[in-house]
Amino acid sequence: MTVRRQLGYSLVEVMMAVAILAILAAIAIPLYEGHILEARYGTALKDIRQIELLLDDLASNGDLGVVEPGGYVGGSDLGVYTNATGIQLGSLTLTPANTQPWLDPWGNLYRYQRANTTTIVYALYSRGADTADAGDDVSK
Repeated sequence: MTVRRQLGYSLVEVMMAVAILAILAAIAIPLYEGHILEARYGTALKDIRQIELLLDDLASNGDLGVVEPGGYVGGSDLGVYTNATGIQLGSLTLTPANTQPWLDPWGNLYRYQRANTTTIVYALYSRGADTADAGDDVSK
């Protein structure tokens, strides 16, 4: 009588291994996505603080620019762009010459909004992943 040696794994063993891997993936993927989202919010906040410092420096030097009627008074936004000397504010739809758009972690322009022409009080924000005015916006 000869004893046969089993080569390979049975179907039940393979199915058990796949089930264990599926359970681990179901736990790990949402945790990973949460860390990615948290990192994106952190990056957006860091960028906004950096832009804020650059804007405050421009404002203290008087180089922030004149707020033009129909420009960004009363709620319309401007985009933030980088150039060779620092940053520049411009239209959301048309990139100013010799600049690059400063994009948030979701690939959208950071936005600048100033309520009136007499003060330098402004809002600086990212619209978040959904690009709409909603609860996921990141602002200073």
